[in-house]
Amino acid sequence: MANNNETLALSMGRYGANIVTDTAATTGKFCAIQFITAGAFSALTLQNSTGTFTGVTYPVGFVLLGDITAFTLSAGSVIAYKGDIP
Repeated sequence: MANNNETLALSMGRYGANIVTDTAATTGKFCAIQFITAGAFSALTLQNSTGTFTGVTYPVGFVLLGDITAFTLSAGSVIAYKGDIP
């Protein structure tokens, strides 16, 4: 489990971010994805989660939190915050 300093660092985007505006596959270790335009995923790898996250239109400002290792947008643009959730 992360200590308080690590949790704070993740929540503040300390490890940087990628802006993604295309439909190419994106891989890495991300702790959050924030939609900067309305959009949707065509693929998403979100560890320890159930349900369908693809095919849903997410509004501007929506933030998906979790241990995300890969995603592909079908529409929209996002900021993907880097971070490895222990």
